[in-house]
Amino acid sequence: MRTSDSNYLFTLTQKDNELAFNQLYDRLWKSLYLFSLKLLKNETEAKDVVQDVFCNLWTKRKELEIKNINSYLFSATKYKCLEYIRKNKNYTELLSRVNQVNLENNTERDLDFKETKFEIEKGINTLPKKTRQIFTMSRYDDLSNKEIAHKLNISIKTVEYHITQSIKQLTPVIAS
Repeated sequence: MRTSDSNYLFTLTQKDNELAFNQLYDRLWKSLYLFSLKLLKNETEAKDVVQDVFCNLWTKRKELEIKNINSYLFSATKYKCLEYIRKNKNYTELLSRVNQVNLENNTERDLDFKETKFEIEKGINTLPKKTRQIFTMSRYDDLSNKEIAHKLNISIKTVEYHITQSIKQLTPVIAS
């Protein structure tokens, strides 16, 4: 499309001629899209850029004083692409920082978990033999009080007593 044709369509666009604007859009959209695609290497972003450029053109049509609409649109597209690249770079850096913080928090949580687990195991080892056995069967082997009582040939009340005693002894360990 010749520049003079494009300039004429833009002049009509400035006078609120939507048909002229649509013609301008139809004639230049693909070349602007390919230009932005070359810069951004992302189809969706390239389409967004061209859409933004044409939206801005329509919105500001009465305020703009443009001598060469083709040059203006290519320049606007280039600057909009650079803006996308800058935002994307900032977004990527921010995402990287957030992931780093999450990684550090996970490491810290893992250390806390390991320390707590170690303290609990240390506390379990201080329990009397029978209480430790019943607690382990309950909490680590996932046996019910009835199953423990049956396996050890003791009453359910005895199982409950030992579990209560182990929890009483371990609570200060867990709380610290």
